[in-house]
Amino acid sequence: MQTSSDGRPFDFSAPLRLAERLTLPGRAVLSPLQGVMTRTFLQTAARLDLIPCWFTPFFSTGGVSVPKRAAILRKLAPYCVRPELPLIFQLIGHDAHSLAATAASFAEYGVHGINLNFACPSQTVTASGNGASLLRSPETVFELTQAVREAVPDDISVSVKLRAGWDSPDSVQEIVRAVCDAGADWIVFHYRTAAEFYGPVESSERFRRIAEAVEAAGHVPVFGNGDVIDCAGANELVRATGCAGVAVGRSFLSDPWLVKRILSGDRNPVSAEEKNEFLRLLLAGTDPTKRGRNWFLECVKMAFGADSVEFREARASSWDALRSRWS
Repeated sequence: MQTSSDGRPFDFSAPLRLAERLTLPGRAVLSPLQGVMTRTFLQTAARLDLIPCWFTPFFSTGGVSVPKRAAILRKLAPYCVRPELPLIFQLIGHDAHSLAATAASFAEYGVHGINLNFACPSQTVTASGNGASLLRSPETVFELTQAVREAVPDDISVSVKLRAGWDSPDSVQEIVRAVCDAGADWIVFHYRTAAEFYGPVESSERFRRIAEAVEAAGHVPVFGNGDVIDCAGANELVRATGCAGVAVGRSFLSDPWLVKRILSGDRNPVSAEEKNEFLRLLLAGTDPTKRGRNWFLECVKMAFGADSVEFREARASSWDALRSRWS
């Protein structure tokens, strides 16, 4: 049984209204995974109701140019397979004018929310002055968030993805207050600093940092992010920190049903039929190259586990045999 901080059951399935045009269907979302989530994987997850909303990998706003209409439509096209799902489009950049103008352009084409990525710790991203590198300057984070908030209509949600800091968590409250003062409607907060990348952090420190972010945010909802690997962990995070929900990241790759199970309170076990349908849909969009085959084998492992008969047999099968089994 999932419980809140006061002992009562916590309902992850409760909708959360964040703006006139954005109501999250539940309190668990899939956090964007740049370079990991393929179009086919995301579309399959949506078709099988494994995610409650679209939360896209980031779109870079390098330079000061604004994407043309054709480029915007091309970026939005993958999410048309389930147009009824709320669409949160993530942007990354460090130029206020470019971020604001790009956000305004996407807002014209029906997105329900804009998310600003101040969290990516990739050296390639931070070396260009983007992502988590911006956490070194809460003033800049404020300016960028405010510019986007002022550029898009009030009925569209503006949110941010944060880490606990650049190389120290000492500025958590300052950073969180900066984005709240700038008009952010909600926050996805990853408890590690950029310097910690994805390394180990003690549970007590993990909870302390998220709780500190929740306190600093006040009435602005905070979704805790980082190492949510099961329903019990999601419940523990909410209970220990008071956060409004959870964002699942890398754990989704080992359990694509994780968000759905959290939302349902883990009441609905995943059937073999569901797993096979997941693989059938993935296979339809996977190319028959060696890279495609290896990716599909990873998906078989996600669905059935590394020690499963299905995975062992899949590794020993030819591409034609895989297609015969899952098409």
